[in-house]
Amino acid sequence: MNPQRIAAIEVGGSKCLAAIGHRATFRESYVRVPTGDPEDTIGQLLTYLRQGYAEQPFTAIGVASFGPLGINRKAKDYGIIGTTPKSLWQGLDYLDALAEFGVPIAVDSDVNAAGMAEVVEGAARGCRRAVYITIGTGIGGGVIIDGRASNGLSHPELGHMRVAIDPDDPLPQGCCPFHGNCVEGLASGPAIQERWGADLSSLSESHPGHALVAHYIAQLCMNLALTLVPDALILGGGVMQTPGLHSAVCRAFGKSMAGYLPLWQDEAGVERLIRRPQLAPVSGLIGAGLLAAGLSTTQP
Repeated sequence: MNPQRIAAIEVGGSKCLAAIGHRATFRESYVRVPTGDPEDTIGQLLTYLRQGYAEQPFTAIGVASFGPLGINRKAKDYGIIGTTPKSLWQGLDYLDALAEFGVPIAVDSDVNAAGMAEVVEGAARGCRRAVYITIGTGIGGGVIIDGRASNGLSHPELGHMRVAIDPDDPLPQGCCPFHGNCVEGLASGPAIQERWGADLSSLSESHPGHALVAHYIAQLCMNLALTLVPDALILGGGVMQTPGLHSAVCRAFGKSMAGYLPLWQDEAGVERLIRRPQLAPVSGLIGAGLLAAGLSTTQP
């Protein structure tokens, strides 16, 4: 059995990616499955894994998933999805779902995995402190410090941070089913869709939605920058693929900082801090490969 042959799965809010082989091949060779009903979604992933295992067995499986998610290997909820807006997925047990292969299974949050991948071989290579943030169906973040995902009792939940509400926001109450107008409830894909009935890329660049979403994401970045003082804040996810949004966030961040701290007083400093992912759209999948290969040093 080839020790380099591993399986990796990324389960995101709108899509799942899976790959089998060596993680160096994962950028080009993977399958995509829509994230729908968990029984159907997991069923499609299992079909793919069974076919690959029959051709040549793999030695481990790495799973990078949306959460909240049990990531403490010693806890009873390890690998189990907790209370989530995707209610049908609540209680899903990855260890049980993948047990038939009889190989070790490593599970972590999708954003922790993506952050590790970007630090190991992407946009944050060489950074001592980096934060990976995804802005898409949900908003989440992984904090990577000295090459390790920095977790506490669980993984960080950066998307549920509170930010100041723009007085002109047509959806000031937000749409998070748990916290209303946390940053996820204000700037995620569903929040954008609920306000304007379209995704941000479909709105003209002069539409006020672009500035509003940039304003909220910049506040999240400012809070993280001032709290953690990282080398890099990496902004990924479907919403961040909107043309011009990354630059708008950088401008809004600079305006919010108002010249405070010499690190980020000029445009060049802000752009060194707020970066685009280099491994998109497979950052999380490569991170899952790191988990499977035993290269990730995520804290228990």
